[in-house]
Amino acid sequence: MNKLFIFLFYFFLLNNSYSQETQSIEIIADEMEWNKQKNEAIALGNAKATKGNTVIIANKIIATLTDTSKDQQIVKLIAIGKVKFTRMGEVATGKKAIYDLEKDIIVIKGNVNLQKDKNIMAGESLIINLGTGLSKLSGSNNNNKVKMKYNTKN
Repeated sequence: MNKLFIFLFYFFLLNNSYSQETQSIEIIADEMEWNKQKNEAIALGNAKATKGNTVIIANKIIATLTDTSKDQQIVKLIAIGKVKFTRMGEVATGKKAIYDLEKDIIVIKGNVNLQKDKNIMAGESLIINLGTGLSKLSGSNNNNKVKMKYNTKN
């Protein structure tokens, strides 16, 4: 059963989870703070980060920047509170997300739901490698199982 679930989950995300080419990232929010010492930009209230067709919405988004003063780039996004990650018709929600832009991997934790069309998967932790298309949904340490509702034609 576990292998079947992994196969279905892999198939579910494979066709839409390939890495995007280098693109700019736009971050908007009610307020923005900068911490030069930590090389962070903090978006507060209705925060939204967009990179191509990938969108992260949360109460707060922390963008970690490279430490070089010339041509600073965002290397990581940390989204906290009512996180919603969307990409190519897929929607994942949770309490916290960390998007490593250098590795092209996003980790979403805390009451995670993943939905595409009417198909829904639920667990405690979701790891999506946007470069390879591989994903893993896990339950909690308290023996909570991963759940899946997948619609069929019949």
